Amino acid sequence: MVSFQCPYCGVGCGLLWEEGRVRGDKNHPATKGELCKKPVYYPKVMKKGRLLKPLYREKKNQPFREVDWQTAYKVLKQKIERLRGEELYFYLSGQLMTEDIYVANKLAKGFLKTNNMDANSRLCMATPVSAYKLAFGSDGPPCSYEDLDDADCFVFAGSNALWTHPVIFKRILKRKLEREDVKIVVIDPIRTETAKRADMYVQLRAGTDTALFNSILYVLYDKGWVNKEFINNYVEGFEETMEECLKYPPTVASRVCQIEEEQIYKLAELYAFSKKLISLWCQGLNQSSQGVNKNLSLINLHLATGRLNERGCPFSLTGQPNAMGGREMGYLSNGLPGYRDVRREEDRTFMEDFWGIERGSIKPQPGPAITEAIDLILKGEIKFLWVVCTNPAVTLPNLRKVWEALEKVFLVVQDAYWNDTCTFANLILPAAQMGEKEGVMTGSDRTITVCRKFSEPPGEAKPDWIIFKELAEYLGYGRHFPYRDSKEVFEELKLSTKGRLCDISNFNYQQLPRRWGKRWLYEELSFPTDSGKAKMFPTPYEHKDADFILITGRTKNQWHTMTRTGKSEELLKGEEEPYLLMNEEDARNLGVLEGDFVEVIVGDVSLKLKVRLGQVKRRHLFAPFGYGLAYEAVVNALTKDVCDPVSKEPELKFTSVNLRVRDRRLSLYEVEG
Repeated sequence: MVSFQCPYCGVGCGLLWEEGRVRGDKNHPATKGELCKKPVYYPKVMKKGRLLKPLYREKKNQPFREVDWQTAYKVLKQKIERLRGEELYFYLSGQLMTEDIYVANKLAKGFLKTNNMDANSRLCMATPVSAYKLAFGSDGPPCSYEDLDDADCFVFAGSNALWTHPVIFKRILKRKLEREDVKIVVIDPIRTETAKRADMYVQLRAGTDTALFNSILYVLYDKGWVNKEFINNYVEGFEETMEECLKYPPTVASRVCQIEEEQIYKLAELYAFSKKLISLWCQGLNQSSQGVNKNLSLINLHLATGRLNERGCPFSLTGQPNAMGGREMGYLSNGLPGYRDVRREEDRTFMEDFWGIERGSIKPQPGPAITEAIDLILKGEIKFLWVVCTNPAVTLPNLRKVWEALEKVFLVVQDAYWNDTCTFANLILPAAQMGEKEGVMTGSDRTITVCRKFSEPPGEAKPDWIIFKELAEYLGYGRHFPYRDSKEVFEELKLSTKGRLCDISNFNYQQLPRRWGKRWLYEELSFPTDSGKAKMFPTPYEHKDADFILITGRTKNQWHTMTRTGKSEELLKGEEEPYLLMNEEDARNLGVLEGDFVEVIVGDVSLKLKVRLGQVKRRHLFAPFGYGLAYEAVVNALTKDVCDPVSKEPELKFTSVNLRVRDRRLSLYEVEG
């Protein structure tokens, strides 16, 4: 019997592997034996479609040929040594283990002297990271899962948690069964399965969350329901924030959000009078060009009402299984281990001394975000891209541009499976995955789980950290990467967190699973900001016009681009093909029936998708993003790469599109019937 963490969403479920079967670990402190169906089928998909040997081709119009690892490392060494640091780029994943991330980050930022590194957390968690840092001074959820067990109100904003974080939602439903007065609120343009189980459902217009939250704060202030004592003692920025919020009375916000005024007042009452209220949100707020303001406007409600610790929490739901570990190790373009930042001289100096490298080796400017890197590739300024355990040929926005960049750059893909990005690669490196290597991951509530090995990697696949270590040896840095096993990597990386908010310096594998920080991260209401107080920020709302609004997201049983889960017949059932969810009244006015194909158009890009009818707000559409190139319906070809100015997270939840039905382009008049 071997313990590990689920390799899918960010809940961080503790699992057990026994005789080829997976079950929940009842002794795991975070999830207590609960799990969803995806990991149950992990044994069936582990070995399917695996990469077994390194593959290489100098030019993309040539066939791949198998090479040995020594040849692969020689190719990498040759390419890297011929290029300057700013011409290299590393794109990592929240599905890697913390040890993998640490060694890659050390090699790139410390020894190759480039901050040209980002991770697919840029597509999901960069926004709440930015908002948490602005509001509280540091990244890290202020509460833990225990707070789900005694709260009496749960507000889900832009989160279909029943699909995306099912174990968390199940825990909340259990709480509701215990107490009839527990309330569940869902704010979403789509009446999701989560919304169907809510006591209150707010079907707002996509993208208007900031206007809604500002209006709730307006009501709280107008009714005298703000917590003045808490604000005076622990918060700054309240007056400036209220100046903006006073522009959003319910009469205004209800028109902007296309909801009833009564719903705004009811939400304000919940924030004012609930015993303990938890706000939970995910990509509906994050994947937006206004994402940081959306996050901050929700956090403002908690700060204005004193809803921290025993009274509640703004709880960002993490997307990937180790996005938290990646953030702790600083795998975004500005990060360094221990929640450090390349822009701070003391942080750079500490890590330079810690890694034993010359002062000034770590550059003070953050590298470009991945969407910016795509532009730099097209300009010829980035010539080498190393993608690890992620599939940007499907997941990035504005995919026509991405595909052009992937064709142009020397591309290394390091993964356990053949994925869509491999079709653009020059060098493919087979990697071990969960169960075939050892290491740690951090779940959404800061619980770190050690993942034990229970299977040998197939073929010549290697753990990711070993690949980076062995390359470091080829580059002449071997004495700085002396690790014999993942435990030795962990023993080093944990010391980089000593004295930091995410301090795990006294942890060891034998003590895990274990949560860092206290149950409440800011138990004393002292925050790592310049003033020691939490901060509220004015959050203006920017309106966007659209005939139809396309929202992208996940299906219930599939994970990201279906590289693993799509190999399970059980998980694929009912989700075998792409689709377009459409409002029934819109469909009736347009003469569209369930099963018809509709052409979705953005500029000169169009996709044909089969229509499903459902309870989505009028003039809103939903399509899952995870279907790859083989389906000829890669939805992110329609999305644009406009990003939030602070977090640089792309707008994936609001794309203005047109429709064509049976060669007839539709007008707005027809849509409105």
